[in-house]
Amino acid sequence: MANADPEISGDVLERSMIVPRSFTAAMSPDVLEPVTSLRQVLENGAATCFVVPVDTRDPAALERTIQSVVRQSAPNWEVLLAPADGFEAVLDEWLEIDWRIRRLPEPPDGRPDLVRAALYATSDFIGTITQGDLVEDELVASISRYSQAHPRADIIYTDEARIGEDSRLKDHFYKPDWSPEHLHSTNYVGRFTAFRKSKLLMTRVAPAVSVELQDYALLLKLAYSADEIIHIDEVLYLRAGEGGRPIGGFFGEGAMAEAGKLLHAHVQEEDQRATVTQGKVSGAFEVNWPVGEVPVTLVILTGMRTRDVPGRGNITLATHFVRSIIERSSFPNYRILLVDDGEVPDDLRTLLVRHGHDHHSYISEGAFSFAHKANFGVGLVDQGVAILLNDDMEVIEPDWIQAMAGLALRPGIGVVGGRLLYADDSIQHAGVVLGYSGATGHILHRAPADGGEYGGFASITRNFSAVTGAAMAMRKSIFDSLGGFDERFCVDYNDIDFCLRLRGAGYRVALTPAASLYHFHNSSLKRRHDDEFERRMFVERWGSSIARDPYYSQYFQRRRDDQPLLFSDVEPTDDT
Repeated sequence: MANADPEISGDVLERSMIVPRSFTAAMSPDVLEPVTSLRQVLENGAATCFVVPVDTRDPAALERTIQSVVRQSAPNWEVLLAPADGFEAVLDEWLEIDWRIRRLPEPPDGRPDLVRAALYATSDFIGTITQGDLVEDELVASISRYSQAHPRADIIYTDEARIGEDSRLKDHFYKPDWSPEHLHSTNYVGRFTAFRKSKLLMTRVAPAVSVELQDYALLLKLAYSADEIIHIDEVLYLRAGEGGRPIGGFFGEGAMAEAGKLLHAHVQEEDQRATVTQGKVSGAFEVNWPVGEVPVTLVILTGMRTRDVPGRGNITLATHFVRSIIERSSFPNYRILLVDDGEVPDDLRTLLVRHGHDHHSYISEGAFSFAHKANFGVGLVDQGVAILLNDDMEVIEPDWIQAMAGLALRPGIGVVGGRLLYADDSIQHAGVVLGYSGATGHILHRAPADGGEYGGFASITRNFSAVTGAAMAMRKSIFDSLGGFDERFCVDYNDIDFCLRLRGAGYRVALTPAASLYHFHNSSLKRRHDDEFERRMFVERWGSSIARDPYYSQYFQRRRDDQPLLFSDVEPTDDT
């Protein structure tokens, strides 16, 4: 689907599906390929097995699904039909069409079980297709190609879309590469997901009440043991029907309770104190990771500016922020360390002392350097978690400190960012992506923070390439191990460079909307560089990363960070 344009939807359907016909037509030579020999299959790399649960008397839907498999450009596939009790007759005529199409015995408890199906598969990879859904012509070939390029891959997943009533594609869901925190919010991986058979056969997962929940249970379980998880960023799976939920892998109302139990059991394998709650948007979860007795220091950099803020009046920003932290934060075990420029108003000094907090003066020499001041401030922290903060903020969510610190304490996490809003509740910052205007951008800038954005990307905990230094939590030990911010980036890119160096060291970057703060920032979001040197150095250092952000699809636009990720409901052109 590379080089896609708005007219591709019809072409994709023409190649990957056949409009409903009678079974007689479906079995005629002009529709089905000649029977493929075993030799042809063996010569085509890793094979893929499609398990199709048959739980409705809709032969036309089953026909569409099987034909989309039969029309694969590569022959190394097989289909295992899994009929529910009473639906066996729907399969009869298909079982004599091609030796690669077989029937699974009915499971004893009637529940879908991909692990049990793997016992009957002969392929390297196995995954589920819902009756009536379609797979694009190149799916099997793509899985073979990617598995050869990544021989350690145990899970391979693709992008997906939905087939509208007019037989055109809509609701394209372009997914990020492997994103563990995203999977703890929604089942963003969705379809098509191919699991390595050998891994499935070593997995113990209780059969789920639905195919949707079975897929989620397997993903959670295998994520711990998978050697590599690969994302094919092409739409290769097509869902039938209009659907009832926004794109993004959100759970239906009837599945939330069971999915929550699966996720809770999963996160408790890492930490028994972890809990799972309803997320900010319907159908999503929030994992609450414990902080315990680990000290948390809020390092607030301030120049003691005053500003007229709508609804707040003319305020000293640092005083306003500190007061909101003390009055609204629910986490008890934190310390505020205000890093000032040598001047602290009496009322603020009194407020800090009264509540057991402190300040420290930073005396700059020469031109202002955010990187140097940040390194100075975080350097005053002895241990635990440091949360670096601008002073022009206001607390929204009472649990924001533990949300950031708990995530930052997870072994694989290097940095955690918060969601920053303007005073009018529109988004100022919800993650940094690479590639905007040849460098970086803040996605969904000025969009309403109502959960209606593409994929709920600003309203769920997920991974990003970078987050802003205006609100950044990290373990002090990790900050020290990287030597802090690179002070050659005096004003711009120091925070993004730090995040990318962390990723290079094997850590993930996450952002959680559970840590939402108002940020009284210049709403134009125009970057002003002291010197072109910083931008040029950043691009030279991170050019290969800028070329492809793993958490931002190649099909998203990169022109304006105040525009939707997709301008329309069809695939964008290459110049987006």
